[in-house]
Amino acid sequence: MAEKVPSIRVDRDLTEREKEVVRWLLEHGDADAPPFLAQLDQARVYSRCTCGCASIDFAIAGKRPKTFGVHVLADFQWKGEQGELFGAFVFESDDLLAGLDLWSIDGQAIPSYLPTIEALEPFGAPSGS
Repeated sequence: MAEKVPSIRVDRDLTEREKEVVRWLLEHGDADAPPFLAQLDQARVYSRCTCGCASIDFAIAGKRPKTFGVHVLADFQWKGEQGELFGAFVFESDDLLAGLDLWSIDGQAIPSYLPTIEALEPFGAPSGS
């Protein structure tokens, strides 16, 4: 079982940019991703990662998953401003849209900002394709 990364508790609306990225990921993700689009309008940021990355966890209409599990709905990557390779995935747990995770694929930097939609490509694609 995966360990939950420490997080900082917050309670705020998603920014327009966060909504845009999550919506795009869900629209271009796996076949089981589109049904979670309906939950996006009810999502609030519940917590953020302590490492400095832009990862966020959601509460949907005040509900949080009862168990910690990750079912990836959309998995993409992008090149950072200095050529770093980052990953971005949206996930659900207990049938709730649970979060947006941004991570370093190459270990060169922390993804402290959201990718542009244009930069996203399927995870594992040759970089810059």
